[in-house]
Amino acid sequence: MKLTTKVISEIYKDKPLESLKEVNVSRKEIDQIQDISACKQLRKLILSHNDLEGEKSIAGLKDLDEMILLNLSNNKFKDFTGFQHFQKLNVLNVSHNELIHMSPHITRLKQLKALILNNNNLLEIENIEPLLQLNTLVISHNKIDTVPRLSSLAELTKLSAAHNQLAQVPDLSHNPLLKEIRLNDNKITEIPETLRKCSAIEIMDFGNNGITDWKDVAPLGSLLKLHSLNLKGNPLSKKKDYIEKILDLVPSLRILDGERFDPKFLERKKKQRENVNIVEKKQRMKRMKLQKEKKEKRANGEMDGDGDINMTEATTAIDDKEKLKVKGTDIAKIKSKRSATKTVTSDEPALKKKRKVDDEKDMFFIKPEDKPIIEKKVKVVKAVPATKKALAKKDTITKPAVKEPVPAEASSPIANAAIAAVSTIATPQTKAQTGVVGVIDKSKKVKTANKKPTDIVAALETESKKEESNTGTGLDVGGWD
Repeated sequence: MKLTTKVISEIYKDKPLESLKEVNVSRKEIDQIQDISACKQLRKLILSHNDLEGEKSIAGLKDLDEMILLNLSNNKFKDFTGFQHFQKLNVLNVSHNELIHMSPHITRLKQLKALILNNNNLLEIENIEPLLQLNTLVISHNKIDTVPRLSSLAELTKLSAAHNQLAQVPDLSHNPLLKEIRLNDNKITEIPETLRKCSAIEIMDFGNNGITDWKDVAPLGSLLKLHSLNLKGNPLSKKKDYIEKILDLVPSLRILDGERFDPKFLERKKKQRENVNIVEKKQRMKRMKLQKEKKEKRANGEMDGDGDINMTEATTAIDDKEKLKVKGTDIAKIKSKRSATKTVTSDEPALKKKRKVDDEKDMFFIKPEDKPIIEKKVKVVKAVPATKKALAKKDTITKPAVKEPVPAEASSPIANAAIAAVSTIATPQTKAQTGVVGVIDKSKKVKTANKKPTDIVAALETESKKEESNTGTGLDVGGWD
């Protein structure tokens, strides 16, 4: 089958070819790719589990300038001929193919960050020195007996060379950012001193090798960030006091041979074992309580003999729930009203609130019997500018309170005269008098997300939803061991 733009448009019917960013055509028995340059924005192309072989089969991909991820796993490639066109690639997966050697064409992929070559027939690693941005190299499940010094790969953080024929650990002293190294299932007999310089290592797997003596693992004591170590399957792991000595050598360990050993985890497990009886007792008491409640309900007629709740009780329970819902809505309305009034009244200064209390006792205000007049007077006072309010406050604070009540006929002309006098005088306003203390602009308080460096493989695999388990880079768990 040939991959053409017509085939792609049939698979992605609702999307125009120009806007496609990811195409998954795995398991389609494709043996040749024609010109699909119409997919101008294509970034991720998954061609796993097909019949592609050689440069001619992928000739139609050379004009895809935006492609950053190419998954060609489970095909029939024997070298990298034709791969020189993919100069913007970040991730290249050619696992589960028939690669015998790494041809120089790969040196053109200057922006490559992850190279996945597990499960091939490679005998050696070559032509990767120019790949200066490479941070992930997977060469497990091959026939490699030596790995050269990777001094140019200063960005390397993950190296997997498991299931090969390595007799020695490669010199990684020039890779200070290395965090994860997997060299299990080889023929390694010791951990070299050069590994002490890789102080950033967190995960190390040397399982199923030939490490026999304690001096062979002495460099582990310098790796202060190491929290996961696997030495299972080595003769050393069968020695007496193996766990205690390893933990003394590497105090930062939390996982040893696949089992957690950090103090917090062990303490939690211990409590769980000790409290098994307590947990069982609590569960038994809970069951007894439920049975007792059922008996009481049956005795009161709330439940029939089959253990079902009577309909009358159920309907009353439903009615009660509905009442509660209504009450809840009422409460919500009241809360919203209160919050609205709080926002209005919270801006009023303390002097204004004090004035409201004093106004009721002041001789200038009418008695509370004459309701409409009082409302009118309040409105008039509110309409007066802030300068008049300030003088009114001053008068109310300084004038002494009169104990004997004054008749309404005498008080009204005095109040009118006072208001007229106030209107003729203007005083400067202060923030306390106007009631505006300050305005806080909360629009500028925007939370900024913490920028954390992410692994290129993980970032590209989670960029979009996967349809199958073999999508994305195609790197399964087996590729790391």
